[in-house]
Amino acid sequence: MAAGSSWVVSNSFSEQKINSLFGFGKFSYKNYLFLEFSARNDWSSLLPLDDNNFFYPSVTASAVITDMIETNSDVLSFLKVRGGWSEVGGIGALSPYALTPTYALSTETWGGNSVAFLPGTLNNPTIKSESTTGTEFGLDVRLFNSKVRFNATYYDQTSEDLVVPVQVTAASGYTGAVQNVGEMNNKGIELQLGATVVEKGDFRFDLDLNFAKNTNEVVSLGGLESLVLGGQWSMTLEAREGHAYGDIVGSYFDRSPSGDVIFVNGLPSIADGTKVLGNITPDWTGGANFTFSYKNLSLNALVDAKIGGDVYSMTTSWGRYAGVLEETILGRETGIVGDGVMLVDGAYVPNNIVRTAEDYNKRAYSNSIVESSIFDASYVKLRQVMVSYKLPKSLIDKTLFTDINFSVVGRNLLILHKNAPHIDPESSFSDSNGNQGQEFGQLPSARSIGFNLQLKL
Repeated sequence: MAAGSSWVVSNSFSEQKINSLFGFGKFSYKNYLFLEFSARNDWSSLLPLDDNNFFYPSVTASAVITDMIETNSDVLSFLKVRGGWSEVGGIGALSPYALTPTYALSTETWGGNSVAFLPGTLNNPTIKSESTTGTEFGLDVRLFNSKVRFNATYYDQTSEDLVVPVQVTAASGYTGAVQNVGEMNNKGIELQLGATVVEKGDFRFDLDLNFAKNTNEVVSLGGLESLVLGGQWSMTLEAREGHAYGDIVGSYFDRSPSGDVIFVNGLPSIADGTKVLGNITPDWTGGANFTFSYKNLSLNALVDAKIGGDVYSMTTSWGRYAGVLEETILGRETGIVGDGVMLVDGAYVPNNIVRTAEDYNKRAYSNSIVESSIFDASYVKLRQVMVSYKLPKSLIDKTLFTDINFSVVGRNLLILHKNAPHIDPESSFSDSNGNQGQEFGQLPSARSIGFNLQLKL
């Protein structure tokens, strides 16, 4: 412990309680028509006493068409259609003691006495639960004795009365308030295609592909222009009406009418204000799973991808500013002529002023300018490889076990493709709403090698 410092001791205590009733049922007709339903009611201590419960039901129906028409086709092995509707309730970001003012004790004293203070978030005694209502439709098809398998799902979900902390003017004595604001819609498709590509003797090769695309829209923010979710330095992560959730907003370069960066005295000019520079939502995600098996030996490899979406990399901002990244080697001896235009006698002409590498990087990359450190967060990864061997029955007949399997598993083995320099684009501060799409010196996901031994009696 450093000289002159003192211990600071703090503790916290909170309680919350939820009571629930849940019921479900299922009907079937001739084993090819099915109807399932459920209902649940929750009573939460976090909500006002006179409105502390919320009810959410669901119903799904499915039909196995191949059993219904009793087909014996060599091509169509199985066909099932399904559909459903559900409503789900919740309390969102609501925390204990958010209904009435609650004082907190400071970790520091005043004149040796403990001090209580009123937190900066305004309490809301009329808060209510949020809800998400959705429909889903699906199709399950298997062909050629299930050697080809296809599954498709379409969904449409709308969330209303979202419980979120919103910003309020500090002149009120508070900086935030928990309110029911906003409506958000998610709709998309999920596709899975699998096939036994080769099956010859003891050798088999299976390929399974998956694809998912989600379209998100912030439909309403209850009259707010935007909702700040989080941020770093000059960058904020925001929800904006009519946009996908997670706009990256920040400072940007001045540009000419043709879109070129404007330079003043050889350095890029930073515009006044902020604007939307990107969004964290990916265009689509997908993957491929390869499985090879020969007798008791099998090899499985999984590749997954996230395409689209953006990330704000403070590693680039500060690495370029401090001169520790390889890009800063450029121009250290000769100087740098920035790519852009300058205004001369009322007309834009190509920039031709030489500045030192240090001057250029400290202007173009810092916590004052966000635009230069926004990157495409796409990646393709070799997520997992597993080699397994099952001991032959002849070797375990006289043991207590019916099966003995040994596997070697490697995870997060390789980044096959990425567009963001120096970082793992999958890394972030955390998966909380306010920290998505932001990177600042994060360690990449660790590569791991493990062994599994599975024994069955």
